[in-house]
Parts: sequence; structure tokens; C-alpha cells
Amino acid sequence: MEQVLQDLHAGLNNAYILFSFLLGIYAAVIAGRNIPISGNFWGAMWMNTGLAALVFVVLLVLAILGENPKRFVYYLYALYFVISLPGLYAALGGEDNRRSALWFSAVSLFNAGAAYRSVTVLIEPWE
Repeated sequence: MEQVLQDLHAGLNNAYILFSFLLGIYAAVIAGRNIPISGNFWGAMWMNTGLAALVFVVLLVLAILGENPKRFVYYLYALYFVISLPGLYAALGGEDNRRSALWFSAVSLFNAGAAYRSVTVLIEPWE
């Protein structure tokens, strides 16, 4: 069972990395075109947050079953991924201008890089 959950976690984490990268590119295109952020982007942002939450839930189930990542700080990374984009949304007051799109682009691309680093350094191999 643990191996199945570890494989599920790896797949979801890879999906989160790719989704965050694409969301960052999408926000950069919105900023480059200087158009307001649309509902399509907001939906994608909340789906990205939901995916991060799903990764976190699987991580917690693995922890309950006794499978822990290589380093404890990975739990903090996973929690950060869940709250980073909604926190940015709240900090920007829900604005939909170019500056907000640039912020969302930067944070999404940072999240993609940080998630990749967390998989390669903090998880592999599982203890």
C-alpha cells in the first residue's frame, strides 16, 4: 500500500510541477499582453492550489503509515505550496491588472522550481 501511495504522490507532485510552470507562463503571457486576468486564470490558479492540497493530503497519509520523506522540511514545502497562491491573491486584494499577473507568474515559476528541488533533494529516497 505504501508503494502505491508513494507512486501516487510522485505522480501528483510531477503534475504540480508542470501545472505550476504552465500557470507561470500563462500569467507571463497575460502580463505581456497587458490584459486583465480572466476567470480562466483564476480557475487554473485554484485548481493548482487544489492539486497542491491533494499532494499534501497524500503526504500526510504516508506519514500516518510511517513513510517519511528524507527531510522533515518537506512538510513545510508542501504546506507552502498550498497557501502561496491564495495568500498572494489575498495580499493583492484580488486585483486583475498587469502587476498582479507578473506577481502570479513569478510565484508560480518559483513554486515549480521549488517543487522540483523538493522532489530531488528532500524526498528521494524515502526513508
